[in-house]
Amino acid sequence: MTTLVALSTKDALVMGCDSLGSFPRPFVDPFQLAAQFFDPKNKWKLKYDKNGQPILKTFEDVIRLSQSIPYNQMTHVDKIFSLKPLEMAVMTTGINSIGNRTIKSIIKEFKSDKKAFRTNPKPSNYTVRSIARKLLQFIMPFYTQVYPEGKIKEHLELLIGGYDKRKTTPTILRIFVHDNKIENTIDDFGIVFAGQMREIQRIVFGTDAHNQTKLSFRIGELYKKYQDFLQDYLKNKGIEEQLPPPQDYIDELRLFHNWELDGFNATWGDFSEQNAIECVNFFVQIMIKSQQFSASMPTVGGNVHIALITKDKGFNFVSKEQYEHEGFVTPKSA
Repeated sequence: MTTLVALSTKDALVMGCDSLGSFPRPFVDPFQLAAQFFDPKNKWKLKYDKNGQPILKTFEDVIRLSQSIPYNQMTHVDKIFSLKPLEMAVMTTGINSIGNRTIKSIIKEFKSDKKAFRTNPKPSNYTVRSIARKLLQFIMPFYTQVYPEGKIKEHLELLIGGYDKRKTTPTILRIFVHDNKIENTIDDFGIVFAGQMREIQRIVFGTDAHNQTKLSFRIGELYKKYQDFLQDYLKNKGIEEQLPPPQDYIDELRLFHNWELDGFNATWGDFSEQNAIECVNFFVQIMIKSQQFSASMPTVGGNVHIALITKDKGFNFVSKEQYEHEGFVTPKSA
């Protein structure tokens, strides 16, 4: 896992990520599972609700209690790649390799294979979307060979950003390799996150997706409990009327329907290049520090890699990119 951040302004696009490579698996705490669904007073048999139905109904009930926990890690993993000579870059989150090929090696091969990356003569027309489409088409054969139809597909997402040949404002797109699709993100100026971003979401949006799900689930429980109270009230009044379940009004009763919590407010488009660099670093560091001090093994960490992309100068790293060994230093090529 990782954290990716891309910030689009009127003058530049800044992209940044961490460099810790982790390999997670979903795990369930058996004691948490037992406390939720089994009755210690009845020889640890399944719990039942007041209607005689088991509380544990589907596999999704177990999945809700699972946590993605890393079981292996690798430091100094490259996750941001220049698409020179085009004014673009791509970042990756999810699996680091497809079979015996790293994502890094596949992207390098893609660049050497496509005419869009020739320097002389430079292509006369290109868009971020056209390059994203070609990149997805290039990666898919590698991916489908390792993850054919019917096999559980590992998550692989790419965040590609930069400038079209004939456009002066940046474009940022998501490439979901496991779903074989490309999605838009923002229009012109703003910030985009991918990968691990729970603490970032809490600052920017007021809460995170996990807590949104928990809140919605809790609201559903309270709706059902209130319905039971009303049903008993009617019964005691001698009124034999079955109230409709809350699920019949699921759209109208959605907690976050046309409503959201207060979050982070910024005029992203007006950021200077330096403001944007510091902001991207700030958000990546939030994830690194929050996981550094958390009670679980980090899935985000290491050095922060940041690149600045402008229409006139293209891709340039603003973080220190070099190999080091006992005082000897070799710069990395962009």
